[in-house]
Amino acid sequence: MRAEQQSTLLELAKEVQNLTTKIVNDLTEKKIPEPSFAIDSESIPESPEQIDLRARLNDNARDLLRLVNGPRNDARTFVCYLYDLAAWQVACEFNFFEAIPQDGSATLGEIAEKVGMDEDRVGRFLRMLSSDRVFEETEKNVFKHTSRSVLYLKDKQWRDVMHYQLDEFFRAASETSESIKQSPSVTDGQKNAFVTRHGTDLFQYYKQDAKRAARFASAMAGVSRLERHFENLKESFPWEKISGRKVIDVGGGSGHMSVALARNFPNLELIVQDSLTMLSSASQNDFSDLNGRVTFMPHDFFTPQPVSGAAAYLLRYITHNWSDEDCIRIFRALVPALEKSPAGTPLLINDVVLPALGEASRYHDNRMRQVDIMMMLVLGAKQRTEEQFRRLLSDADPRLKIKTIHGKGNMSLIEAHLDTGSAGEAQEAASTAGSVTASAATQQHEDPVQASNKRTGARM
Repeated sequence: MRAEQQSTLLELAKEVQNLTTKIVNDLTEKKIPEPSFAIDSESIPESPEQIDLRARLNDNARDLLRLVNGPRNDARTFVCYLYDLAAWQVACEFNFFEAIPQDGSATLGEIAEKVGMDEDRVGRFLRMLSSDRVFEETEKNVFKHTSRSVLYLKDKQWRDVMHYQLDEFFRAASETSESIKQSPSVTDGQKNAFVTRHGTDLFQYYKQDAKRAARFASAMAGVSRLERHFENLKESFPWEKISGRKVIDVGGGSGHMSVALARNFPNLELIVQDSLTMLSSASQNDFSDLNGRVTFMPHDFFTPQPVSGAAAYLLRYITHNWSDEDCIRIFRALVPALEKSPAGTPLLINDVVLPALGEASRYHDNRMRQVDIMMMLVLGAKQRTEEQFRRLLSDADPRLKIKTIHGKGNMSLIEAHLDTGSAGEAQEAASTAGSVTASAATQQHEDPVQASNKRTGARM
């Protein structure tokens, strides 16, 4: 190697060291212990600084490993990862996590007896997982937890996240190519890999299986705690300036985000709208400290919005569960209420905005693309770019225009307004108003449980 040539491998290694040093310095400055594989180790807090450093570290470390391993070794690891997933699937289904005490260890025989499986296969699955620091074999046939496994013992919601992904979604993913062969030009709620694998759509599937439906609902609550979801919503909009009018949380499920907003902003009053089935789960929670500042209203968001004059209309994690045509109907159903509200009343769309080329790290881009493909496979839906959101809003009503986007990526907040200053556009919008009523009519026969599941959707 000539002296003037730079080593790509060494440059990547230097950047890995540089970024790791910044991570450690940030932890030291904030007096936060470094993570380890011990069971009492905590994850690095999800601060904006750490999220950015983690993404850049992943990009550089993964490139370094890809180059050192080479295409064939890298491919060998990748194509065989499905067997790691098989071991994870078994660990979730047979609950290996509760078979080992949090503090202490268990013998292979004890674990096999608790999970109801022969020792040979239990041992092979445990050793597979232990090779990836999920569990640890401390001596022959004796296993204990690590920080990577004890998470699923202590956090049932996150165990449910892993379980539903490795159960019904993993099975559906294996039918992706077959589903495309069956419908090469169209994907929607009835033409996707989930339907191909399970013989019914996602919503009917959970309607027919109460146990898996409950697990899915638990998992969605767990996902909402990932990567500062609430913090991003809280920090992206001047909620403290709202007074005198209510925020409408459209399709807000059990209301956990509205409750969190109300507890952080004493000035806020919110109405959570969803199906009766979804709203019934809210009754299990204690909101007495809010003095009635969060209330609940049954509403199907395909029908015209009944509350006008609100401070804001919030659609949180709704759009990526629906096709373009359905999103247009959802937006259009809000227009009559926006027309009757003060000028500048925001429509807030809290969802993923896919980055343009080069806007995000490969690490974050890959995570968003994973969810985009998941939406395609299980719902025939999609994640969208800024341009696609602008087009959908305009198709719903040409007066709906994006004012700003607070952040881009995994948790963006699109702020759109109804521009009432253009008479021509208002006349054009009026010509489409009848479709809202028509859409509402088609929804009246929909089963309320199915409607509930549709509002919930899926996310990661």
